[in-house]
Amino acid sequence: MPGSAAETLDTPGGSLRWKRRAAWGPAPLAADEWAVLRAQIVAGDLISVDDAVEELTGFMDPFREDLEGLPVVGVTDGQLSVAKHEVLDDRGRRALALTFYAADGSGSANSDAFTRLNSAASALVDYFNAEGITVESITWTEGDPVKRPF
Repeated sequence: MPGSAAETLDTPGGSLRWKRRAAWGPAPLAADEWAVLRAQIVAGDLISVDDAVEELTGFMDPFREDLEGLPVVGVTDGQLSVAKHEVLDDRGRRALALTFYAADGSGSANSDAFTRLNSAASALVDYFNAEGITVESITWTEGDPVKRPF
């Protein structure tokens, strides 16, 4: 997958959590870049998974921008943006694909963007657990930074 990097963690039967484990990217995140984290969620009840995402992002504003020449539609609070769509995983199962984009601007290797990504990923898993939503697997993929469109 273009733009994929660093970690892919598939968690069937194990922890569903993502944790940044190594340096991410060739340089610290710039002020005009987003850190990218993708999640592919397989569950028997994708409607409940989608509803959970809606519940967690319902306060965010909608956006539609071109990223690397492709249109992206999602929601944002200005520092964290989330886009989603349905896909088929490698085994042909329906899955919900989420892409989290986090902004920083500090130019630090220990960027707030990665803290935001971790917080968003943890909040999603915590919500699944709290609501009793059964998830078969979550595949987390860290992507290369992209230029912020806004």
